Amino acid sequence: MQPRRHRMHMPARLDSARQWIRSGARVTVQAYAKRYGVDRYTAYDELTAIGFPLPASAEKWAQRPPPVQRKRRRRTNEFDDADPDWVWVGDRRMFVVGYTPGGAPFGCYEDEFTDLRRRGGVAAWSVVPRPIAWRRVPRKGS
Repeated sequence: MQPRRHRMHMPARLDSARQWIRSGARVTVQAYAKRYGVDRYTAYDELTAIGFPLPASAEKWAQRPPPVQRKRRRRTNEFDDADPDWVWVGDRRMFVVGYTPGGAPFGCYEDEFTDLRRRGGVAAWSVVPRPIAWRRVPRKGS
């Protein structure tokens, strides 16, 4: 579990910081951030909120930079999800035929469709293997 100082909400953190400053400890933005488990921008804001004088070198933490737009990672086999009959189940796409009473989809996976095309339209589960020759095994005592 994290130290108690890292689990404090802002009002409790500010009270604790005032006591910490009164104790005579060397207080910097970096030290505050490490002590209370916050980022340096939050540390700067909270130290200025309690009226602690900060050096000019701490001004770099005054303005939080704008968030960076990140590209959405696409799967290599990702398709347009506009068709509601296809859903992702784990890392496989499934053509949904229906849903169980519990809400789980059932149907045919995309790779099973490709296997179906490869076999010329015959589903793997519909192919019955040739029966092996059965021989009658006599019972004991007969």
